[in-house]
This record gives sequence, structure tokens and C-alpha cells, in this order.
Amino acid sequence: MNITLFGSCRLNNISNHNNLNNAINYTHSTKEVIQFIKFLKGELNIPNPYNKLCFRTGICENKFIDYNYNYNKLFVDTDIFIIEICSNKLYIHNNFYLHHLCVDKRFINHNNNTPREILENFTIEKQSDEEIENDILEIQKMLYPKRIIIVSHYNSIQNGEYINSRNNLINLLDRICKKYHIHFINPTTVLSNYTQEEVMTSDLGHYTTFGICKFSEYVNKELVSASIPVHYD
Repeated sequence: MNITLFGSCRLNNISNHNNLNNAINYTHSTKEVIQFIKFLKGELNIPNPYNKLCFRTGICENKFIDYNYNYNKLFVDTDIFIIEICSNKLYIHNNFYLHHLCVDKRFINHNNNTPREILENFTIEKQSDEEIENDILEIQKMLYPKRIIIVSHYNSIQNGEYINSRNNLINLLDRICKKYHIHFINPTTVLSNYTQEEVMTSDLGHYTTFGICKFSEYVNKELVSASIPVHYD
């Protein structure tokens, strides 16, 4: 079984993945996933400097990443795509969806190699629920007939309450996946036997070692289960 991960380091302990996420990019939004799929298919040319700024590995290693046959082969040989959708926020310049690290002022060390013209003129947009739903259906069509699994973020509690934007997105993904019979994994449900402190670090963005171990154990069991259906409505 060959797995491609469209998502973050939270998925890294899942078995049999081809490491495309670490070699190229961690995606967060549906638009980033679509852009990444088009790149891997060879359908979208991402020119300099965007072939650094759209990709987390390009930003972190200060290198340009171009399409090549090896990336395409890993993509084509995939049996199951696991797609983590953890944000509805888009960072855009010249119609390219940037990886947030290159412009996010919270991570200023990663902004050093971003051209000033992009730093001063990128835009931030939030996706509507309808847009996310349409994007998921588009992703499903783009990857047909391969299996897809949608994974949400963990629904962390901060100051006694859910983080509103995260909670809304998780609930939206649950509704969409039920509507279209798409396999959905909610880490909050998977890890419900443990406290948030046991499974999430204090930044509320990453799993603890224990959390990633337990989450990955669950997903790995799901992957070998005959109960994973393939639905393309």
C-alpha cells in the first residue's frame, strides 16, 4: 500500500507514506492541496520564486523545487491519499497559494528570503464553507479512482472554550464527508480517551509524542481495514 500525505507533520508516523509531504510541502487548505496535485501531475508550472514560496521545504531549505518525474511517479503510484485540512485561510500572491511560513510574521526567520514585493503585497483570504465543499469534490475528482481520506485538526480547547475557527472547520468537514460518503477521521474523536494535555503540545498545533503515536496507531489500523469504502458520487 502506497500512501501520499497532503498535510502536516501530524501525519508523519502513518505507515507506508512516500514522504512527498516532507520532500516538498505541508498543505493546510483545500486550495493548497489542489495546487499541489496540479504540480505533481505536471499540469501547473510554478515559476521562480513561487516554486520556493509555495512549498514548506523550499522555504525551510532556501531552495527552488521544480517538477520532476520521480515526484510524479510517487504520486501516480499512490493507493490512498490522506488529506489533512486544518485551515480555511489562504495566503495569495499573483494567483499562487503561498505556504504561510514565507509571509507569516509569527515566523519571521522564515521571511528572510521572501521578496519584499511579495511581503508587502500578498493578500489573506478566508474560504467560505461552500468553497471548501466544492474544493473537496474537485480534489476527489482529480484523484479518482484512488481512495481518499479526509483528516481534520484536533479540536483544541483554549481558555475553557473551543477555538472558534477550528471548531467550525472541523464540524464543516464532518458534514461534507457525511454528505458525500467520504471517509473522515476526526483526531478529537480518535484521541477522546486522553486529556488534551496528553496528546497536544502547549502551542495547540502539534501532537505530543504520545499523541502522534496513538493517532498514527489508529490511522494505520484504518488503512488495513476492509471497512474503508471507495465512494465517488
